[in-house]
Amino acid sequence: MSLFKRYFLFITSIVCLYLTACQSTNPSKVDYEISGKIEKYTNISIAILSHFDPVTQVKTPIDTGKVDAQGNYKLSFLFTEPDLFHVNFNDQQSTMLIIGEGQSNIQLDVEGSAKGWNKIKGSVDSEKLFAYDKFRLASNARVVRPTYEAIQTASKAGNHDAEIEAVENYAHASELHRVELLDFTTKNIGTSLALYGSMLRWTGDEEIDRIDKLVNDFKKIHPDLKMTQVMSDKLERFKKVAVGAITPNIELPDSSGNFKSLHELKGKYTLIDFWASWCTPCILQIPDLKATYAEFHNKGFEIIGISIDTRESRWKNAMDKYNMPWPHLSDLKGYGSVAATNYNVTFIPSNVLIDENGKIIGKNLHSKGLEKKLKELMN
Repeated sequence: MSLFKRYFLFITSIVCLYLTACQSTNPSKVDYEISGKIEKYTNISIAILSHFDPVTQVKTPIDTGKVDAQGNYKLSFLFTEPDLFHVNFNDQQSTMLIIGEGQSNIQLDVEGSAKGWNKIKGSVDSEKLFAYDKFRLASNARVVRPTYEAIQTASKAGNHDAEIEAVENYAHASELHRVELLDFTTKNIGTSLALYGSMLRWTGDEEIDRIDKLVNDFKKIHPDLKMTQVMSDKLERFKKVAVGAITPNIELPDSSGNFKSLHELKGKYTLIDFWASWCTPCILQIPDLKATYAEFHNKGFEIIGISIDTRESRWKNAMDKYNMPWPHLSDLKGYGSVAATNYNVTFIPSNVLIDENGKIIGKNLHSKGLEKKLKELMN
């Protein structure tokens, strides 16, 4: 072999080693594909793939695929690391996927109707997320739905006392539902990437220890993922808004656009009430909140309403219609609000009761429960 050839082979090998080293220190970027068939596709023309943020609940579209005459579709995206995705079919049906490394060819077949069936191949983590979602729907129908229907029945009958009781039952049922979901997660998801998809419905306080174990077990298997850090951050926020903790400050614009802070608005005891104009249980509890406010406000009780609305007109119209006399704040970012994020609020009605020092002394107190707590405190 000539000296030139030996030199050429040596340089080539060095370049190859260099490129390999570079590739190993950078995240892989590979085209991944999701394809499948829609059984009931008559009114479905497009499929939309989005990244889904389980903290802010914001969907960011990344690809759109046409549905052909046989109901087939195809979507693709550039994979960098495991993440949570949302696929929507003309708003007729939607589903969540959690896609990990190596799950590059996924087949997702759907019925094409609201709450219709779906089948997946090529993503074991999404299979676990599908099982979680199936259990979630069943738990919601069994635990939460009856209490919501009781609210509607009482409202139609004009039975105020039954309405208030139903709203309280709805709040308790929602918490029980989330505990059931955490039970399912602990038993069936463990350290799968699907844990990230369950994060949206975690519940804190009494469940912090369980969440702590789930997150730390996950961290041992997936220490360097973005989702690991996101879940760790949420866990820390739960600890910061647990009963006994000093509440984070809130600084948001009021209906006139002037920024107000929790520190300047709070009273001796303050209820931080997360609500929205579109939330029926929130609206139905307003008369009882107004009665409690009238009874205790002169004794140092304050309410600060934090709206999860995204439309300014709906927020302001609701304030005018229901004439709530306490301060109201909102950045109109929905669950992406800085306040909702800092307090880990992912469902409403939700509230936090604090004392004059900002210490959390109660959470999710509604109607008679709130009145009882305030009487104890005022005495």
